[in-house]
Amino acid sequence: MPLDEASRRFAFLLQGDLRRLSERREQHAARGEEMAFDTVSRVATFQTRGGDVVARLHGEVLATYAPLDRILRWAWAGRSSSAAATHGDMAFREGQARGIPQLTMSVVGDLEIDDAKTLVELGALLAHAEAVHERMANGEIELLGLFDRARPSEAVERAKESRFSVPPPPVVEKVEKVVDPKAPPPRAYRSIPPIREVYEPRTGSSPPRAEGTSSKPPARAVTSSKPPAGGTATGAPPASAPSASASQLAPAPLKKLREPSRALFLPVANAALAALARGSKGYLQGLFVLTLDHRASDPKAAEAEKRRVVVQLVVVDAAGILRALDPPIEVVEAAVAMVEADRREGNGEWRKLSARITPKTDGGATLHVDVL
Repeated sequence: MPLDEASRRFAFLLQGDLRRLSERREQHAARGEEMAFDTVSRVATFQTRGGDVVARLHGEVLATYAPLDRILRWAWAGRSSSAAATHGDMAFREGQARGIPQLTMSVVGDLEIDDAKTLVELGALLAHAEAVHERMANGEIELLGLFDRARPSEAVERAKESRFSVPPPPVVEKVEKVVDPKAPPPRAYRSIPPIREVYEPRTGSSPPRAEGTSSKPPARAVTSSKPPAGGTATGAPPASAPSASASQLAPAPLKKLREPSRALFLPVANAALAALARGSKGYLQGLFVLTLDHRASDPKAAEAEKRRVVVQLVVVDAAGILRALDPPIEVVEAAVAMVEADRREGNGEWRKLSARITPKTDGGATLHVDVL
């Protein structure tokens, strides 16, 4: 089978590291340095043409490729679980954690030589290899990973300590409650507060009747059809309740909601980019989220209690792992200053601002800002 979707996506995320491995091999070849591998001591020695030793690394066979059958066989195939930990075991464990099936199989069939080399290089990068070397042995290609130590003892122990199992919740036996037939029924509680009638003065309406008053409708004024002496026959209209003005009933006009201006958001963007660069070098994508909590709306409350600012930084690191970073105080202070300046400019009351950050090759970044 060729490289599946998970392997291709992971190779795309680590294309920079794969390119560095290829450049390292080209540099050794350009300087005329050759590698000699001792199968007994498992030490790889790089020497110049004059015999000078350039570097010594520990070599380990990660996989073997059969060109005729186009089969890649990983080194952990057929190994006992009680055997000593190897760098290949670390690559296997990392492949399981990242959901890459071809890094966890024992044998991968129907694979071209270039795809096989790419797959082994991905496993070597997960095991923190310095370089990858290939050599012929018994008509097959052995792909060696070169490491700065012989065994990944510390890394394996850290990986074991970071994994833990959670026991199932205890089973609580349900005890049937005996109901006393002579006991009074439990008090009924309302799940929602009672609805209060709100009186809004309108034309032809009357104010609500106060509690304790009679439900009898008020007496209507009776007018005589006979004209009084010395005057004309007129009917006195009933007195109507004064109505509120239209200006008091009309809601306040809503402010237009927009993103903060570039001049206001630029200090926040610079602080966020600096925090992402320090927290995750070579990150692939970042996310800056600024949330405003308006729950405390009491006008008599302090200004700090009226609005709470929550800042979040999320990054996809060079290995394609999603991580959350702790925002430094510089980012929080810049965000608070931007919020206050944005309110002074007359912007609407937005509650959430998110900026998707994509780094560029020149050290800058592209930001897409949205507000809700």
